[in-house]
Amino acid sequence: MKISRNLLGSIFLLLLALGIIIKPARSSKFTAQVGQDVDNITVTTGSGQRQTLGQVLGHHAGLLNFFATWCPACRMELPNLHSTVTSSDKLILLSQGSPSSTITFLRQYGVAQAHSFYDPSGQVFTSFFITTLPTSYFVNRYGIIVSKVVGPMTPTLLRENLRRANESRVG
Repeated sequence: MKISRNLLGSIFLLLLALGIIIKPARSSKFTAQVGQDVDNITVTTGSGQRQTLGQVLGHHAGLLNFFATWCPACRMELPNLHSTVTSSDKLILLSQGSPSSTITFLRQYGVAQAHSFYDPSGQVFTSFFITTLPTSYFVNRYGIIVSKVVGPMTPTLLRENLRRANESRVG
């Protein structure tokens, strides 16, 4: 009887240890879906400084807009972005173009360089699976994606998504 108790105890401990060691791996891979955190994604400023989106957002809700200077839909949407996003929200315009050409482009629309960030390697565009321009992600003050819009937005759609990002308490 003692042998079987020791044997059962050993088997139990072995199974417990295996359960701790061999557990399903949690997927921490970023897939740019609603509910995911963008705080650790790194972007580049016009001066070449690298910052995380968490640093840029600074606990504010915001809009991350992927665009290109050559994109007609982006040109159509940009004035709405600039006039609708309030000072309490963060507007992050992300381009793969050169800083000088992008800054010149944004100046034509009266957009400050402070909103402009770059992805020279294309790594951020790839991480967010950008295939259509413009594409926008709305994030809450915790850096969590609340919604995504592919294509140009009307002012109404823009305001609705900003409202949703500001009201989101998920963190």
